Order: sequence, then structure tokens, then C-alpha cells
Amino acid sequence: MKRTSKIIGGIALVAFGIVWALELLDVISISLEGWWALFVIVPCFVNIFSDRHKAGAIIGFGIGILLLLAARGIIPWNDIWKYMLCLAAVVWGVSLLFFNSKKGCGHCHNGESATPVVLDGGKQHKIDVTFGKQEYSYDGQPFEGADVHVSFGFAGLDLRDADLRDGAVIAVDCSFGGMEIRVPKGVCVNNGIDAAFAGVDCDCCTQPSDGCKTLHLKGRCNFGGIEIK
Repeated sequence: MKRTSKIIGGIALVAFGIVWALELLDVISISLEGWWALFVIVPCFVNIFSDRHKAGAIIGFGIGILLLLAARGIIPWNDIWKYMLCLAAVVWGVSLLFFNSKKGCGHCHNGESATPVVLDGGKQHKIDVTFGKQEYSYDGQPFEGADVHVSFGFAGLDLRDADLRDGAVIAVDCSFGGMEIRVPKGVCVNNGIDAAFAGVDCDCCTQPSDGCKTLHLKGRCNFGGIEIK
């Protein structure tokens, strides 16, 4: 697949270079207004075939097309953000309609999205959700942290009966998606997630106290929502 993506990208760039050269030599006469948008369109188009997180590539490709249309005066610049939101809504809706939900736990998970990896000196659970829904329960299992990536999907982490390490860190990258994190009673949550056009609701204790474990959340959430219960 990587070879195919390189071929597609190479052909696109060669074709663009030849057309541009012919236009400069007055061999052909075409309008190249907004040509710079191709630097967004071509890489995102290639990544659709090679990237694991295809949602980001699809959104990037669509945004590149919108930028090209705006540059050529087909759609107004003032309304381009509205078209971007329409694009996001369509892609997210398609993901909900045609991609199945998955459930799993720390060891008996579906796919490779919860594979433990060593990160920052501890065992972190790697979770990737794109165009779908995955829920994980860590009942009776040690939990040192997780690296969670969500695009046009939903990820649920149930830590209520987990053996939570004090100071565990959950790194979040959530775009056009949702998350729910359930934590044990008495655990203090240090919420460091940056939100843009999104909501992060925390119904847990946020004030550290003696004898209480602390769970650290960091990362970003764009056009989505995260609930910590």
C-alpha cells in the first residue's frame, strides 16, 4: 500500500509540474488560481491509502478542495467554515451508520488498538478509534496509563475496578469524536485537556488530598466531547 501511495503522489506531482511548465511557456492557457491548495489536497489524498487514521486524511482532503474552490471564487471565503462543518457532519454520520461497535478489555481486546506499550517508563495502553466505537474495561487489571486517539468515533474507558497506579496519565487526541472515562471513587482527576469547539465535563474530585490517588489527563479535544465520571 505504501508503494501505491508513492506512485499516486508521484504521478500527481509530475502532472502538476508539467501542466504548470506548459502554462508558463504559453503552450497552454489555463487558470492556476488557488494552485497552493494542492499542497493540502495531494498529501491528504495519498494518506487516505496509507494512513491508519483515514478520517483525518479524508477531512484534510475535503478541506483542501474547499480551499481551492474558495480561492477560485466558487464559494465565498466568509462561509468556508460552514462548509467545513458540513463536511465533518457528513463524515461523522457515515461513520456511525456503517462502522460497527467493538468492546474489549485490557487483554481480550478487539484488534490491536489496546496493545500495551512502554511509554514514559510505564506500560501504556495504545487505543486508536477511527470510524467506530470501542469500549474497554480494566476490571482487576493494573492500569498505568493510556494513549488514546479518537477520530469520528467513540472510546469508553472503564477504570472503576482497575488497579489504578497513582499518577497514571491518559493522553488524549480527540477530533470529531467522543470519549467517556469512568474512574474509581476517591480518585482525584487532574484535567489538562485543551478543548476547541468541544466540551470536557468532569464530575469527579479535582482537589488532591492525602491518601487519594491522582489520574492525570492531558491532550486536546476538537469538535467533540469528553465526559469524566
